[in-house]
Amino acid sequence: MALNGKWSLFDVQNAAAYFDAIKSPEEYKEKLRKVGEASKVDRNAYVEELNVDKAAGTLHRSVYINGEKVKESGEIKLGIEIDGKSADGRPAKVKLVLESDSKLVRHETGSGFSTVTTFEVSGDTLTVSNTGNGASCVSKYKRV
Repeated sequence: MALNGKWSLFDVQNAAAYFDAIKSPEEYKEKLRKVGEASKVDRNAYVEELNVDKAAGTLHRSVYINGEKVKESGEIKLGIEIDGKSADGRPAKVKLVLESDSKLVRHETGSGFSTVTTFEVSGDTLTVSNTGNGASCVSKYKRV
């Protein structure tokens, strides 16, 4: 499964406009700005760990900032809409769809926003493309 593993953030494009468009909370936008700056000088400032279990039909995701685990998703069922949280912590309907061994799509809908996030692996690069409320953002990660 190409998606599985640890991924270190190295590039972010258009994040401020995207998170403004989807009306993310100010404290979340500030945290992202700091992480984006830190990731330019420290490859381990922001790391995502993905583990897709095709047999169980689940995704487990962990997020590390400066080596400390700050987010743990638990086992999320693929292909089923759930009451969950958006990436920025707001209540949302969330659905994860595994399109291939190298592509996962997350749909989120909540009060005042609707987003689609695509996680796609090519070689040792994970590209995360976010679209929502007329804006987009692209983040790139290298396999750790």
